[in-house]
Amino acid sequence: MPLVELQNGPSQWGDIKDAADILLKASVYPNVNMLGAELQRHYNNYGLFALNLRPGVNTNRRAVLVCNGEKITIAFEGSTPDEAHQDNWVNAKGPGWWELDHPIYDRENRVHSFYHQNWRRMQWSTCDALNRAVDFICHRGDQPKQIVIVGYSQGGGVSTFADIDIVEHIRNTWGTQSIGPQEWTKEESLGSLVQHLTVAAIGAADQGYYTTLNDFYGQYQIRAWDFMSTSDTSLHTHFNEFRAWRGYHYILPRVIAGQFDNDFGAQGHGILGYFRVAEWMAENKSDQVRSEYNY
Repeated sequence: MPLVELQNGPSQWGDIKDAADILLKASVYPNVNMLGAELQRHYNNYGLFALNLRPGVNTNRRAVLVCNGEKITIAFEGSTPDEAHQDNWVNAKGPGWWELDHPIYDRENRVHSFYHQNWRRMQWSTCDALNRAVDFICHRGDQPKQIVIVGYSQGGGVSTFADIDIVEHIRNTWGTQSIGPQEWTKEESLGSLVQHLTVAAIGAADQGYYTTLNDFYGQYQIRAWDFMSTSDTSLHTHFNEFRAWRGYHYILPRVIAGQFDNDFGAQGHGILGYFRVAEWMAENKSDQVRSEYNY
């Protein structure tokens, strides 16, 4: 089936703005309790909670899960300035100084070693946190209405590997592959339930992997959209083999993004700038984004 496009006008920008806002606030509040408190105040919902997602013990947080009403957001964060060099860890390497680095493959397709390893290390904790959030919602007598997977920069790359695993976890735990399928996880409903949004995502896999991912998006009609500013210098840092197409890749109009150059920062890559554009688009009737890819 064809991939789902972003609709013209502001109707779908509210979810994009909220996702960017969570990524922005997560970058400001490294303490998850402070993050949760800030989001509670922002959304005026004191039942909201946030959970840390880490790739291992004694490691920095790489993502957060936020449960807000019947909406669950799994947000994969960008790197800090002293972690940016990790974007170059495309190949794997053994512990010995004499060992050569080597490419890593998943489903016979080449993938970014560091991003792929990060997801594998946090996959269990992510699914466990999702279980807790779904249980919390269902125990209130409600059902999850939205599960948004979002990633920024390095986190956008990591989220590339998370999407299929999270959807399959939903299907196997509450959906048609489970022993007790629930109404909200019907196969035909997954497209309205799950979104995969990325902001200035760094390339994470080759054409073969992205083809598999696009087929998956199309099968379940998952809205998979990436957003990039033309002034973002990270456009030029992607590993050549990972410059393939995935979902719809939308270019933000310069006439709008240019209003927020200071928020984007010197490299045009700041999450604050992306949030400001999404906020503007949600409040104004504009359909000026264009897709770099045509399917």
